Amino acid sequence: MDKKIELKKKDKLISLDIIIPVFNEEEVLPLLFETLETDFSPENLELNNVKSVHYIMIDDGCDDKSTEIICGYIKNGLPASLYRFTRNFGHQNAVAAGLKYSTADVVAVIDADLQDPPEVILQMISKWREGYYVVYGERKKRKEIFLKRSAYWIFYRILSYLAEIDIPHDSGDFSLMDRKVVQEMCNLPEKLRYPRVLRAWVGFRQTSVPYERFARKAGKPKYSFFKYFKLATDGITSASVRPLRISQIFSIFYLLVLIFFTAAISIKYAYYIKIIPEMRTISEQMALWFLFCFGLIALGSFIQSLLLYILSAYIGRGYLELKGRPPYIIMEVIKKDSLVNGNNSG
Repeated sequence: MDKKIELKKKDKLISLDIIIPVFNEEEVLPLLFETLETDFSPENLELNNVKSVHYIMIDDGCDDKSTEIICGYIKNGLPASLYRFTRNFGHQNAVAAGLKYSTADVVAVIDADLQDPPEVILQMISKWREGYYVVYGERKKRKEIFLKRSAYWIFYRILSYLAEIDIPHDSGDFSLMDRKVVQEMCNLPEKLRYPRVLRAWVGFRQTSVPYERFARKAGKPKYSFFKYFKLATDGITSASVRPLRISQIFSIFYLLVLIFFTAAISIKYAYYIKIIPEMRTISEQMALWFLFCFGLIALGSFIQSLLLYILSAYIGRGYLELKGRPPYIIMEVIKKDSLVNGNNSG
């Protein structure tokens, strides 16, 4: 790393954007804004050489009072802009929208549920000043049920193994990025975006800040099992084509197994027909071979299903990319001036 760049970052007075996707979080929003006001107080900002902080709130199709609550805080002086989607387009698209509309020197991403503590962003800024371009939160502890923790642990290791790039374990969207990184991510052409994978793909010098992930402060989780499953599929297919190569290995293996069983059955049958008919007692042997055959059929069915799943994930992703539809549609943009003057910009 160029020492001149490190020194420049160390003393630079910076602006900070914090992207916060929101989907029906009316119960936790007051606590969120109270926490943000405390963690990013003028004293803390001055201490960390941050000249300004701006919150980019993404309304991902909220149908509760979240929008009303956010507008109230903006009207009362919260340094924030609210970008409202026409419907729920998903968390990853909300993060991508926030990155597109950010303008600060450094940009952080955090969820609204306060599972990721906002004060860690200040630690990330310290790491950024050491010369890193991306600083991501590394979850050392998760206060969630065992099954969910296990599923996350397995997913990140599978993603890391299958990806053709270095994707850190146990790190989500919670991160801080340099303006150069954000710009490069926004310049990428794909419509279907998985920001944490793109963040790793663009490169630059990256490091982690370990932290303890808390339980949700209020409200209910918005991700169902099927949404997590889709998110995992999108993550893997956006990171690598290696699963397609794995499917090829499975196909070759299945072919070899099929050849082996075909040869074994042929040899067994050739031996059987040479035996005098009166001496043939093959009921047990045939039963055993039937079991082998049924096992082989089951194995083949499993592999075919796996291959169809992998291929459908990639074909579906390619289909959606080819259609060229935007990943989200913004209905309106709400800022303090528009609330005071009674007009919203779309």
